[in-house]
Amino acid sequence: MRRYFLIFLITCLFILTIMFYKTSTKLQSFVMTKNIPQNKEENCLKIEDLQKNLDIPILILDEKYLEKFQNKSCEEIRKIEIAVDLKYSENRKILQDPRFKIIFFENSTAKDFLNLITVPRKIIPKRFEVHHFGNLIIPENIPIFLEFLKRSTFLECQNITISRKDQKAKLDAQKSVNVLAELRDLLLDFGMFSFLNCGTFLGWYRECSIIPHTSDMDLTIFIEDINADILNYFETENSTFILSRKFGRLNDSLEFTVYSKSGYRVKTDIFFMYSDFENGTNMNWIGGTGGNGQKYKFLYPDYDPWCAADLLGHIFWVTCTPEYYVKFEHGEFWYKDVPTSHYHWANSAKNMKLNGKWTEEEMKTVYYIRN
Repeated sequence: MRRYFLIFLITCLFILTIMFYKTSTKLQSFVMTKNIPQNKEENCLKIEDLQKNLDIPILILDEKYLEKFQNKSCEEIRKIEIAVDLKYSENRKILQDPRFKIIFFENSTAKDFLNLITVPRKIIPKRFEVHHFGNLIIPENIPIFLEFLKRSTFLECQNITISRKDQKAKLDAQKSVNVLAELRDLLLDFGMFSFLNCGTFLGWYRECSIIPHTSDMDLTIFIEDINADILNYFETENSTFILSRKFGRLNDSLEFTVYSKSGYRVKTDIFFMYSDFENGTNMNWIGGTGGNGQKYKFLYPDYDPWCAADLLGHIFWVTCTPEYYVKFEHGEFWYKDVPTSHYHWANSAKNMKLNGKWTEEEMKTVYYIRN
């Protein structure tokens, strides 16, 4: 009998030991959970923390912080990159503020961009909506602003003096570029980033202006960035531009030409750039269509329009390797002027190849010229 009782007692003690261990483990886990916040909020950088004690306006430039702010996720406490107007460069309070890494900028009334004083130099458009949290400023459209930063590295033009004794200017350079900047902004409103290309790109890089004897301007957009709603917009009363021509299709050689409804009358060709694989190499191309249905393809090695330029006081985006592409399109003597009378839009380009032909039936839908 005593033997059975002893076995029973040992079994009970064993069960009690296990129960005590489990209870202790759960309690320890509960205590640890209470002590360590699940969302780590106490280690997150909050707007309230950044806007405290600011006596001058500051613009958040920090890409990582802006991404986290947009996604409403936690950003760890650290120094945040901000932009401050150069006129506050002697403000000791902001200079000594441990919360911020400061980049000063120049804000010239003669330019439509902010000049960030960095190495390398960077510029971004002035035109963007913002949220104000006291003196703390955050861009309203963060994805677009991040694209501004992505394309902000500044490139200088060559400013070559071109001798043109017998050629008269067809366009007023400043007025033409002002209209081009308006179109750039309109395209941005539709979510499309344009970049200088063709003759306008050559004019900027070679002589820091437009080619005076040219008759139009040129912009290009990657086809994947197209917002087709803009074509409907051009037909509305509110449109500031009129659609003059439209060639090609969405998937092949699309381009259209517009001009200002009420401003300076200059036509701008808007090309759409496609991707292709030529001779084992990634290539980009824009199309062209002749009045007889002939199709042209203008080829470019893998295009990289991720840098910024100043064209007569306006910011435009350009390739980061301009001389390489200028030579590819215009040849070894790109720095010499070619009179318009000696230049054919299709046959003179060094990067052109024939690309088939639209049928007579297709031309009814792919070749539109406004009467």
